[in-house]
Amino acid sequence: MTAPSAVLPLRRNKDFRLLWSAYTVTTVGSQVSVLALPLTAVLVLHAGALELGLLMSVQYLPFLLIGLPAGVWVDRYRRRDVMVFTDMARAVVLGLVPLLMWLRPHLAILLLLAFALGALTVLGDVAHQSVLPELLPVSQLTEGNSTLTASASASQFAGPSLGGLLVQVLSAPLALLADCVSFLVSAVLVRRLPAAEPEPAALDGRSTWSAGLEGLRHVWNHPLLRPIVLCTAIANFFDLFGMIQAVLVLFAVRELGLSPGTFGLVVGSASLAMVTGAVLTPRLVRRLGFGPSLLLAAVLPGAALLLLPSATPSDAVPLLVLSLAISGFAVAVYNISQVSLRQRVTPLAMQGRMNASIRFLVWGTIPAGTLVGGVLGETLGLRPTLLLAALGSVLSALPIALSPVRKLRSVDDVAAAVEPEEARDE
Repeated sequence: MTAPSAVLPLRRNKDFRLLWSAYTVTTVGSQVSVLALPLTAVLVLHAGALELGLLMSVQYLPFLLIGLPAGVWVDRYRRRDVMVFTDMARAVVLGLVPLLMWLRPHLAILLLLAFALGALTVLGDVAHQSVLPELLPVSQLTEGNSTLTASASASQFAGPSLGGLLVQVLSAPLALLADCVSFLVSAVLVRRLPAAEPEPAALDGRSTWSAGLEGLRHVWNHPLLRPIVLCTAIANFFDLFGMIQAVLVLFAVRELGLSPGTFGLVVGSASLAMVTGAVLTPRLVRRLGFGPSLLLAAVLPGAALLLLPSATPSDAVPLLVLSLAISGFAVAVYNISQVSLRQRVTPLAMQGRMNASIRFLVWGTIPAGTLVGGVLGETLGLRPTLLLAALGSVLSALPIALSPVRKLRSVDDVAAAVEPEEARDE
């Protein structure tokens, strides 16, 4: 596999700028969908907590069903081409939502489209995470991930705010067309990445499952990757991806009385904290050390989410903004740090399988979390469900607290913490 080109500042690296632009555009659009898709279920189909939990669950179910083979496919084919295909296909699926909700509004149809969207997201996200180490040298991975996360966080301010406005002006299904357009723009940008991308390895003719299991073994047997996987998987079951996601929209709109536009602004405003977290991550890691920073970032989201159940209609906006802002800041620090470590300790030829294996393990808990959140929201009520979920999120930090990860001073220290499995190009 060829090494990345001569080291350039990120702002002068044309290939990185193309990837960065595509990622930013799709993040804005996808944040519109994060708001508009559940609001389509609530406002158009009059879904309750159980139906909303089911919608979230089927959207993440593909991470369990095709998570492992997705990594093999990404390693076998040109990652750029996989990204273009998934961008175009997601644009088609999103364009079908308003059409089918107009022709035949039914929950089963929305569930089917959400499942298709999730399956394409599995492939697209694995390809995106795997292509960055091909564009940047190891020394720039943390900076590159920080830059992408900062842009994504800024986009997450614009996305929900735009989404809330579009839902109020156009309707929830039509608002999804913004995401449709974003994927078309991304496909055009990604297509301009160099065609001279290294040919993926043929994987020695092994079967898809055999090659996929190799990636799973690499992740699970690695003393630094396993605790990160356990922490993230537990957190995703409980927090804003899992149980809380299943009931938060319903809690905000029906119990706190927020309009879609106001809720979009709340989520968007809180996302600004993610920009701060992304920008400050390199400095925070240098000051506190990699391990302590990661551990702190693992504890903070759940602690902040404990504020949610106490919200009332009179203090809903400031309390939700504060809770989601602290959580967003910590999530940015956590994601930049753990993704940089993953890319650093994994050979280039296995990047796709490593990323897919981790997605399989950590996103695979989300369908269960959203389903449990929906059931508990329907039976126990929304506030008790939010409280249980926040407590579970706090406890998710234990695997890192009890592992060698907490002692790392920097990502480069991994060489001293564990023997590399195979040399990788620098």
